[in-house]
Amino acid sequence: MKILISGCSFTQWPEFPSGPNICWPKYFAEANPNHEVRCVAEPAAGNQYIADSVVRAVIDDRPDHVLVMWSGVSRLDFLTSLEDPAWERMYDSYGFYRRVDQCPNDLGYIFSGGRCGTWFDNSVAKQMFTQMYKVSSPLSLANINIMEMVKTQHFLKSKGIPYHFMSYVNYWNKDEHVSRNGDFGVLAFPELNSLINEIDFSRWIFTNDQKDGIFELAKEHNNFQPDNFHPGNQTSETWADIVSQRVKDAYQ
Repeated sequence: MKILISGCSFTQWPEFPSGPNICWPKYFAEANPNHEVRCVAEPAAGNQYIADSVVRAVIDDRPDHVLVMWSGVSRLDFLTSLEDPAWERMYDSYGFYRRVDQCPNDLGYIFSGGRCGTWFDNSVAKQMFTQMYKVSSPLSLANINIMEMVKTQHFLKSKGIPYHFMSYVNYWNKDEHVSRNGDFGVLAFPELNSLINEIDFSRWIFTNDQKDGIFELAKEHNNFQPDNFHPGNQTSETWADIVSQRVKDAYQ
């Protein structure tokens, strides 16, 4: 079975198979050696890139099952041209980007990593994302990110491809702060109720009825990487076991 996985740094693998984050797809692949696992996750990626990466990968090489761990709802991605050499050099100096595989010399995504993300330390990225966040609000950010989930859900269903979704942190609440990366509860905005009601949560993987995810699992066991943000190896392995079981159950 061909398994496609996408997400952010909580899901990135195998670019850094032994660090800095040993993410759950590594353990998922080890637990399911008969599956062909392809992971297109990128560190700092937001949900626009994640959604686009799934669509492109499905079109290029139709998988049998898709697994998506959605990233933070405060993140912004921007698809840009790489034809200007100066802009391409900025990509390389910034680091948090992904070239589009189908046209790697022409197009690439640049990632903010969230309101408290990675863009502060690069002068060009800081200038760009500062302006983008100036004209954004929690409501607009939540709308952008949830829309990507809904669109991807309908795309996969239209193609008849089984899938499971996850969120790296529980933002299915009204809390003002839900992570250390600028994320917030999306249920604080009644304007988004119709959009959220469109989500088929029967296809999602959580640890409990409160919709907790891998971040909450790491908090429960106090098991983090040295950055005290990304889940530790034991948590990632436990999450991989949870995902593996849900995938197996889908075919029984």
